[in-house]
Amino acid sequence: MNPRSYLAETLSLACVLGLSSCEQKTEHAEAPSPPEVLVTQVVKVDVPIIRQWVGTLEGSNNADIRARVTGYLQKRNYQEGSFLKEGDLLFEIDPRPFEAALAAAKSQLAQAQAIQAATEADFQRSQGLFDKKVISVQEYENKRQLNESNVANVGALEAALETAQLNLGFTKITAPFDGIAGISQAQVGDLVGPASSTSTLTTESKVDPIRLYFPISEREYREHSNLLRDAMNKPDSERQAVIEMLFADGTVYPQKGTFSFINRQVDPTTGTILVAANFPNPERTLRPGQFAVARAAIENIPDALVVPERALVDLQGNYQLGVLSADNKAEIRPVKIGPRYNRQVVITEGLKEGDKVIVEGMQKVRPGMVLKAKPYEEKADTANSQTRPEQKAPTS
Repeated sequence: MNPRSYLAETLSLACVLGLSSCEQKTEHAEAPSPPEVLVTQVVKVDVPIIRQWVGTLEGSNNADIRARVTGYLQKRNYQEGSFLKEGDLLFEIDPRPFEAALAAAKSQLAQAQAIQAATEADFQRSQGLFDKKVISVQEYENKRQLNESNVANVGALEAALETAQLNLGFTKITAPFDGIAGISQAQVGDLVGPASSTSTLTTESKVDPIRLYFPISEREYREHSNLLRDAMNKPDSERQAVIEMLFADGTVYPQKGTFSFINRQVDPTTGTILVAANFPNPERTLRPGQFAVARAAIENIPDALVVPERALVDLQGNYQLGVLSADNKAEIRPVKIGPRYNRQVVITEGLKEGDKVIVEGMQKVRPGMVLKAKPYEEKADTANSQTRPEQKAPTS
């Protein structure tokens, strides 16, 4: 056989076999399936606008317990940090100087009363004699004025006696209300009094209810001043417990608080105004000085369009969503968002009710791509979790 003919036949056979193999591979290759995504429909719901502010707990009533009279501290009758009832004895100042002053005041008053009684009788006699024109006008006037002077002197000594009695009573210092006593600032044997360096003997705070003070910005105050005014105009008994309190570890205090008052002025250094809320504290576990967060729903957005928060794509503050069209093609839409609530976010612009939003699988999506959609279902632990409010930077 001619070598050239053999080579040509061999090449022809190889081409035929190669084409046959390519045709078989093409026949067996399958088209790639569309990416699978989880979608949910945009719905309308009423969404509460929730805000939170960092605050500080204080007693609903706080008092510096001071000595009203000067003397040596004789006894301390309370346990520091203990719970007090109104009228409980806290301190005793040496009463002996005040007992002596009271005795002197009683003696002086008795003496003045005796003198006044004598001048009163003399004046009554002189009045009869004056009516009969036995004594002169001058003598009559002298006796009348002497009696009036003694009457006034008795009144002054009665006031001095009352002062002496008060001062003696002030040697026993009692709790002005139910509360928690602080550390004693004075020790037994100290000279105490209004003018001494240890005039404050201790402090006491009423902690049931306890008060949470928190600042709100001037802008928030302007936006919600009408709501705050209406709340202040209601009697305490009609104010609803709508304010929650959270601690640093994320736990929520079991009892809600009521709005108490708003301060009279804006702090010019911070641009905030102070708001106070009262919380029940029957176990007296909350103490003044603790930090806590106040959380409240301040108003409601009716018929808001909401989508799961995890569907959002955040591009440096610009938000996008993946939307599935009627022909199952992907569309990337820029949107504007509103408040976040219960792991949902309000969409204020870019969506309409009934749109299908891609919740999971966005990393596989490109605009115009055909997708295989399955319904998104909220996980049980997420659906039943505690409401998470809109996050807000603490106001200093």
